[in-house]
Amino acid sequence: MKNLVEIKNLKMKYAVKSGFSANKNEFINAVNDVDLKIKEGEILGVVGESGCGKSTLGKCILRLEEGYSGQIIFDGEDIAEEKNLKNFRKSAQMIFQNPYASLNPRMKIYDILKEPLVIHGEKNSKIIRQKIEEVCELTGIDKSALNYYPHEFSGGQRQRISIASAIILKPKFIVADEPVSALDVSIRAQIINLLKDLKEKLKLTILFISHDLSVVRHICDRTAVMYLGEIVEIADNEDLFNEPKHPYTKALLNSVPVISREKKDSRIILAGDVPSPKNLPSGCKFHTRCPEVMPICAESCPTLDCIGKNHLVKCHLYIGCENSQK
Repeated sequence: MKNLVEIKNLKMKYAVKSGFSANKNEFINAVNDVDLKIKEGEILGVVGESGCGKSTLGKCILRLEEGYSGQIIFDGEDIAEEKNLKNFRKSAQMIFQNPYASLNPRMKIYDILKEPLVIHGEKNSKIIRQKIEEVCELTGIDKSALNYYPHEFSGGQRQRISIASAIILKPKFIVADEPVSALDVSIRAQIINLLKDLKEKLKLTILFISHDLSVVRHICDRTAVMYLGEIVEIADNEDLFNEPKHPYTKALLNSVPVISREKKDSRIILAGDVPSPKNLPSGCKFHTRCPEVMPICAESCPTLDCIGKNHLVKCHLYIGCENSQK
């Protein structure tokens, strides 16, 4: 299976003003030297605490954020080159977290779905109508809804409309940024199952960003764990959820509420707070909270090393067999 997306040494910093001084600039380190490969046809999950850089990573991949450094290769082409950008825009789309904010309230649903087709050169009104009706059938939107405005729909229906808008150009790659977190629990399963169905029918590759570990375990093929802008572990779901290796991954999975009293008593409690992304710790970024910290952790930053088939970990506890994602 080939890699559809390859990310090399991706970094993203945001400049912020410090105090009352207009001359002194500080930087928030949102994404720190990320290497990642997304295989064609898979759903890759990205999990981590709020503020760890998940959404920024997704936006950088789609070039919705500018000012990043590093290289992003999509289907063999560097998207930094302007000549590749228009085709990339057609082939890669995003589903945003909040369906209440991602749809233009002044446009009817028909016009919302029509807009990307027109932008990419489709002028035939019959073909436009046909494609809109096809995408409505795929996403479970009644054709009568096309003459209404977004505010006239529930959150679940709005997210279906957002998904329809994202797939109407038949992209290869979708970034789904917390696509069910703003929805009622009763309709989350419907949207998750819709995404799984669309992935199979349209042969999509999806980067699925979420903080809900149960959703990620259900829908994703592999999962990457982020901490302070870095990927600290990535593996097939079965390995990651059953045999986590990085101390942060263990703590993250251990934080999921359980009914069993035995598991509750063995819960991992992390010391301290998450360090500020303006002043990152030296060495391993997790060493200030890690229950298995060693002296080398504060001195040297580990590499993301392979410790088994498709299982990579960024931790001094493990000796990697090679520093790659094959």
